[in-house]
Amino acid sequence: MKRSIFYLLVLLLGAQMFSQKADTNPDFNTNSYISINPLPLADPFTPRLRVGYVQHIKNRIKVGVDIGYGNDVHKRNQEAGESYRLWELRPEVYYVLKPEAKTIKYISAEFFYINQENRFVNGDYEREDGVDIDYDSADYERQKYGMHLKFGLFLDIGKRLGFNFYGGVGFRFRNNEYTNVVNPQEGNVIREWYVGSEVEEGSDFRLNPSLGFKFYYKL
Repeated sequence: MKRSIFYLLVLLLGAQMFSQKADTNPDFNTNSYISINPLPLADPFTPRLRVGYVQHIKNRIKVGVDIGYGNDVHKRNQEAGESYRLWELRPEVYYVLKPEAKTIKYISAEFFYINQENRFVNGDYEREDGVDIDYDSADYERQKYGMHLKFGLFLDIGKRLGFNFYGGVGFRFRNNEYTNVVNPQEGNVIREWYVGSEVEEGSDFRLNPSLGFKFYYKL
């Protein structure tokens, strides 16, 4: 993770140096942004703090990255398990539709990677062959990656502050793995009509929506 963050910081630094020489139209928006996304902190299953930075490049192009991290400090209930840890990277490329507008609207391509680890106690999961397993404790790891195509806007509410609203759709690939399972027992587990994706072991590919907002500080 540290190496990935280092490469992203080098990329953004290079982009900032390039952007200082690239703009020719004084009416174009050349702002960069620091952001925080409050929604992931409220997630009862995978809470984490997510912050981001968007760097203006040239005329209609901006690039950015969001970095998220969560651990036991962020848990609100026992659903997140023990020894909870999650980190994520979300690089994004923005194309501004009308750079001279007061409210900046854009389309973007966001790529993401999520890695989550937990230790669950007195739980159950569904094995890849469809067999339900009860256990006393088990280590769980989830990897999820994919991309979104999004539409959004930067809406100023002051000289420096504002909201970044966005929505879109894409795809994701997810893999769940259970290891170090203590006292596994096959059985028929009766689950509620909705269960979290962590109970299904194995890989899964499907469409993935994206909808939310961020607070930003304009540089």
